[in-house]
Amino acid sequence: MMEYDVEELEKQKRKLNITIPEEVVSKRINDAYKQLNREMKMPGFRPGKIPQKVLEKQVPMQSFGQMFQELMQEYYEEALHKTGLRPTGQPEIDHAGLQDIKKDEPLKFSVILEVKPDIKIKNYKGLKFKKKESVVTEEELEETLIKVLSRHGSLDLMPADYAAVKGDILKIDFQGFVDDQPMENEKADDFELRIGDKKMLDGFEDQLIGHKTGEEFEIKVILPPNWNNKTRRVSFPIPGASEEQEDDRATFKIKIKEVKQLSLPELSQEIAKREGFDTVEELHRAIKVDLQSHKDQHEELRIKEDIFNMLVKESDAEPPESIIERELKFMIEGTKFQIAQSGMKIEDSGFEPEKAMVEWREKAIFNTKGYMALESIAQVENIHITQQDMEAEYEVLAKQTKQKVEDIQKRIMSNPESLNQTTTKLLGQKTMNFIYSNCEFEFYKEEPKEEEPNKEETPKD
Repeated sequence: MMEYDVEELEKQKRKLNITIPEEVVSKRINDAYKQLNREMKMPGFRPGKIPQKVLEKQVPMQSFGQMFQELMQEYYEEALHKTGLRPTGQPEIDHAGLQDIKKDEPLKFSVILEVKPDIKIKNYKGLKFKKKESVVTEEELEETLIKVLSRHGSLDLMPADYAAVKGDILKIDFQGFVDDQPMENEKADDFELRIGDKKMLDGFEDQLIGHKTGEEFEIKVILPPNWNNKTRRVSFPIPGASEEQEDDRATFKIKIKEVKQLSLPELSQEIAKREGFDTVEELHRAIKVDLQSHKDQHEELRIKEDIFNMLVKESDAEPPESIIERELKFMIEGTKFQIAQSGMKIEDSGFEPEKAMVEWREKAIFNTKGYMALESIAQVENIHITQQDMEAEYEVLAKQTKQKVEDIQKRIMSNPESLNQTTTKLLGQKTMNFIYSNCEFEFYKEEPKEEEPNKEETPKD
């Protein structure tokens, strides 16, 4: 029978001492020599008839390193199960005992491992939230319909004295500046945009309204909190807390090179069919359902953010350093991937991984606290990741990256860190969905939006 004991070292480190019974060790050694006997050829002996004592002189038992390592791994996993320890990171296994291994003696070894803290989250069922009713307005329907019609419209080049309005398509040169210094990657020539698409920084497009071809002027915008790589976890479905940061402002020098006006066609059955629908009514319904779905998703995500923040506040356990380091690495690698996907070189992006390791550490700690809380709830509620969950994730990632599902699966399964991050993400999603489904909601209607100030005015310093 296996013997074991646990020594508490520092913080979350433990030393697991394990003793494998001598009868188990002897049997494994004998089995190894029997296998060797069947495979080895020795002058004077028939195949499989070499005495074990002769074999032991020729091949010392220390040569069966792989077999002993597998034996130790087997008993290590059994000890984990019996002790209830939840390791994180790679354990340090002491193999020194293998040098003095003897057939009729037990095998003693130790494992130093970092364990996850024991977290107890009490309040996660029946959480009460106010939830906004998702109502699609006629204005929203009209805006979306215009976007649909714009795909079937025609462009007319406008004369030099024409002042641009919302919906026009402009070709511009621009350069961004912060504190009179040029911004990296905020410069373009012959750049085309449509006023109203909101694909530029907030306030950028609206300040182009009223300007004409050939004009050169400046606009000012407030930069988002993550403009200078002050980002939260990349592409993770369970966000962390919002971060209050002082607004950064930028000045953009603009030159308008041409203005085109989009002429929209009348909505017809022909256009509806081009969009994949039999009738105009079906197109209308599809637009409304899509808008409704987006609103529902946005509200759900907002509530899940609140839940995540609450879990972090309820958790007073400090994450092990290995988990923090893993999270930081994931955040940095995620940022690198996004930069690469944009077609930009890392060295040209302004992103500094070494700097991020320091600046993002608090965010990484915040994230890991939330993930550990979710994991503890998953244990209590018996929530697990299934093969179907993994296959669905492969499909999603393949679609996002335009790769084959088989390639995605191979990449994840062959990389322990990638596999760990994937399962952590999926378990977090699944557990968060469980908590959300057990919430109690008080619905309220969205108040009409107040009239927004004139966006043509530039932000004041």
